[in-house]
Amino acid sequence: MAYFEMGSADGEVLLFLHGLTDSKRSFHPTMRHLTKLRPDLRLVAVDQRGHGDSSMPDPERCRSAPEKCFGYAFYAADAIAFMDELGIEQATLVGHSMGSGASQEIALTHPDRVARIVLVATSPGRGGQPEEGPGLFGGLIEETWKGAVEAQGKTFPDDAYELSPPDIDPGARQWMADNWVTEPLADPALLAAIVPETTSVRLGTWIGATRNLGGGDRTERLEKLSVPAFIAWGTQDTMTGKDDQDRLLAALDAAVEAGSTRYVWKQYGVRPITEGVAPDDVSHNLPWAVPEGLAHDIAAFIETGSPTPDLFLGKEGGGGIETRPGEAVLIQRPNDSSS
Repeated sequence: MAYFEMGSADGEVLLFLHGLTDSKRSFHPTMRHLTKLRPDLRLVAVDQRGHGDSSMPDPERCRSAPEKCFGYAFYAADAIAFMDELGIEQATLVGHSMGSGASQEIALTHPDRVARIVLVATSPGRGGQPEEGPGLFGGLIEETWKGAVEAQGKTFPDDAYELSPPDIDPGARQWMADNWVTEPLADPALLAAIVPETTSVRLGTWIGATRNLGGGDRTERLEKLSVPAFIAWGTQDTMTGKDDQDRLLAALDAAVEAGSTRYVWKQYGVRPITEGVAPDDVSHNLPWAVPEGLAHDIAAFIETGSPTPDLFLGKEGGGGIETRPGEAVLIQRPNDSSS
């Protein structure tokens, strides 16, 4: 597993887990801001299996059915093994999208290794219904890319496992730039750096990860969550939408009622998505859109148990943030009067 770290080697550890087809680069901006705010922390970001510079699972075992070698149980086991290797006894987990599902899995199966979790653009899963990857990529991967592989006289998914999208689709890089590596308020330079990394992700990862993301509903399990949680959600996030947030909060409310956890949910952005209108506010990729605001909130969560009440609005082109003190939508359980 490839990784990089910033901050104090002896500090409290934050482990960052990226989203589908992303890499540790996704958290670079947030970590830089967080290091300025809390230089005493040890910030560690990893490339999860099959992503970035980390290795693919064993081709001989996985190529015929990549879905058997990806999924949240694998990501969680990898993270624990990684912590063991680095001698990290306990960490705060910061997970985005797919990485937030991995963070949930780690917190549910190894709560003693988790101080708290930050879940960015998250959901409780959908029990077999499309969750992020399948809904977006079902036709692209299982039809278009599969057809392109077979047109080369190869079998799918076996012979596709170690190929990358450009090997079978000359327009893959442009498609990534136009449709996948996008975020209205992100720094264009950051997106430009991410595009080639995403384009080079092996087809085995695309296939295995997307076939798994919709496979389980963690709602009932989250009712037993036992570590503090901070959930960050963008108003124009259609991948983990309002229904996902309602189900997640209902599960966490049950955990609060049982006395096992506390949580804070925070909304980023002000405008909901409008049908037929291009996104123009905070969407799915908060670490790209508002890294400085997210860093402020993570620091506050570590220090006080709650993010700031400020609404952070990203500026297009990476020019920093605008702040509206006290305007963010916050849901906190238990609330101040009952804590």
